[in-house]
Amino acid sequence: MNNDNVRLFLKFVLSSNVLSFGKFKTKAGRDSPYFFNTGKFSNGKLLTTLADFYAKKILDIINAHGLKVDCLFGPAYKGIPLVSAIAVTLCDYSLNLDIAYDRKEKKIHGEGGQIVGDINGKNVLIIDDVISAGLSSRRAIEIVRKEKGVISGILVALDRMEQGQSVASRDYKNTTEEITESMGVPVFSIVKLSDLKNHSEIDGKNLKQIDSYLKKFGSLN
Repeated sequence: MNNDNVRLFLKFVLSSNVLSFGKFKTKAGRDSPYFFNTGKFSNGKLLTTLADFYAKKILDIINAHGLKVDCLFGPAYKGIPLVSAIAVTLCDYSLNLDIAYDRKEKKIHGEGGQIVGDINGKNVLIIDDVISAGLSSRRAIEIVRKEKGVISGILVALDRMEQGQSVASRDYKNTTEEITESMGVPVFSIVKLSDLKNHSEIDGKNLKQIDSYLKKFGSLN
């Protein structure tokens, strides 16, 4: 995604209060100076705008990397409305993709199973909101591979550029590098945390806190 779209996306998430600063606890149990909350995309206009950013990024990576994508997979729960909105938006760009998502609990009646949708043999792009320590990304990879889907990659709105929590993670500068190299799954993002450093609407105090955070948990490189 070009610099103008990166700037516009950051402006969008700041004005929507999706990206906020303070004291927050991440899923990995880390004390973070910022929070990226896609739950704030809680009306049609905001979700439509978000989906368009994702759709444009998908078209970019298909064209730039020759990525094959037949299906979008959204990890429960936030990934479900994301893949639905993105798939509808992609139709406006003449790209019709399947969607699928998982259940938190395996269904034992009706059609049964953990997956809604068919990903068997399909080229699957996993859609999520952020990647940090990689907990949800690894779970999604396991689910898709168990269902015999072929993973084309992972696309998130924000790459937090953090390391994972395992001993093995210390060999990588961040989770994106680790998943790409150790699991063979490329990770793409609309923006990276490093993009905040060049955004004029974020003050110096918040940037210093982010720098300190990543010195402890990741890398801005």
